[in-house]
Amino acid sequence: MRTSYAIAFAAFIAAAPAMGQVIIQAPDSDAARHQHRAQQDRWDARQERREAERRAAIGDYHGAAEAEREAHRDWRDARRQEERARDESGSSIIIGR
Repeated sequence: MRTSYAIAFAAFIAAAPAMGQVIIQAPDSDAARHQHRAQQDRWDARQERREAERRAAIGDYHGAAEAEREAHRDWRDARRQEERARDESGSSIIIGR
């Protein structure tokens, strides 16, 4: 009986260093949401850019300038969403390395 306890204890001691390496990773649903929003903002920026070109071609320079500003805002929003996705995708904890 004592021998089986000694063997079990020795096996536990031998496996203890391997159990010390724990990796916990949180789900990154926010990162996916931010990435999706960034794609939508890029699409909106492309549409606004096309609208600006169309308006400039027909001589509506004021409308073209406004569409260009909107496109710039959409590109900036897309970059912000990508940064948020990048920040939130690295949410993992590593213990015992």
